[in-house]
Amino acid sequence: MPRTPRPGGRTARTKAAVFEAAAELVAERGHEAVAMTDIAKRARVAATSLYRRWGDVRALLLEVAVEKLAADSPLPDTGSLRSDLRVWARRIAASLRAPGGSPFFRIMLANAPPPDDGDMGRATALGSRLQQIAAMLDRAAARGEAAPPLMDVIDHLLAPIYMRALFGAPIGAAFAHDLADRLCGPAKGDSQI
Repeated sequence: MPRTPRPGGRTARTKAAVFEAAAELVAERGHEAVAMTDIAKRARVAATSLYRRWGDVRALLLEVAVEKLAADSPLPDTGSLRSDLRVWARRIAASLRAPGGSPFFRIMLANAPPPDDGDMGRATALGSRLQQIAAMLDRAAARGEAAPPLMDVIDHLLAPIYMRALFGAPIGAAFAHDLADRLCGPAKGDSQI
């Protein structure tokens, strides 16, 4: 009889212990001073298991950051895509303006792979967040709203906000709203001149 994975089984418990250990170590030392062996020791798992699953500490820390982002900052569901995107963009802008900035953004920058690395760790880690964004767009389409492609949300909403943060340019609520409004097109009743 074939075995099926159990959602609350040993693998899930191990992953939770590894993520908890990684988060604790980053909080204690900063991401630059955390090694895969430190995480393994704290989580009481073999370092080889971590290397087999994540490849390197950058990929592991990135996945921890994405999971924390998803848990701490779920995507809004206000009943309107324009409103969802405005609320979400405003939250991102506020987190980047906060003292110390966004922990997610800091880990993304610190763990950016070299340009010729293939970037599979980042793609894997961000996959769950991209699925959430796609679900937000699917909800809008199901309501009859014109939803932009996923890559347009990345290129025209997320990229400008994160680029401004990277270069220290202002990123207020008005800027965030403007990006969302441009992505969604004119609101009903707006005249185009």
